[in-house]
Amino acid sequence: MRNIKSSLQTFIYNYQWSDYVVYIDGWIPKLAFSVPILGYLILFNDTTSDFLIFQQLANEQISSFGLNGVQRLRLLYFGLIFLGISNFIYRIRKPYQFKFGSNYMDYSRCCLETFTLVDYINIHHQIRREGHLSVRGKYYDSEWDGFRNAASNTDEGKNTVVRDGDWEAAKKQYGGLLRDMLHENFFRSDRGRRGWLTFCLLLSSLGYFCLLCPSFDLFIKVLLTTTGFQC
Repeated sequence: MRNIKSSLQTFIYNYQWSDYVVYIDGWIPKLAFSVPILGYLILFNDTTSDFLIFQQLANEQISSFGLNGVQRLRLLYFGLIFLGISNFIYRIRKPYQFKFGSNYMDYSRCCLETFTLVDYINIHHQIRREGHLSVRGKYYDSEWDGFRNAASNTDEGKNTVVRDGDWEAAKKQYGGLLRDMLHENFFRSDRGRRGWLTFCLLLSSLGYFCLLCPSFDLFIKVLLTTTGFQC
């Protein structure tokens, strides 16, 4: 019981969007995104179901077992509908940080190239205000102070500003600190709106199930026909 509870706590702690991007936003869900617009042209086309009857391969003319062409078409249609809806919700409810990368490696690479000192200051203040969620977010303030002093100019924002800060050198010297901050920021965003993540996963799972049913039905029929068994 203790192991189950520990595993459940670990799963909840690590339950995040980036682990399911391919599942929700892969090429099949992206393709399915167009089905709600064009799908009715397929669903109500009587000739389409004829293409989903495998007379030679599965001997469906004499078999009453399993799905027929119309049932396969309906399952394919609703499967793509569910995947399309899930993909649409993902696009409007995914974490904000995904605009820089949908996984930590892409996110950190993009941020290290494009973020300015102001961006890191905002991240630092958010972490200190809301607390850290990961071990890497528990960096020492003294290291942050050293980075800020090395990256910023004396009297920044005033007429007496002295250009003595070296941004590139500061990033290189405190690269570990910046990566820890980015990891904490991405991890925090990645765990947000997890109710929507669960809803997307449920819709996607239902969609994939509808798509797999016709394939599994055809596999069983081909297997039975190959072995000479008639239903």
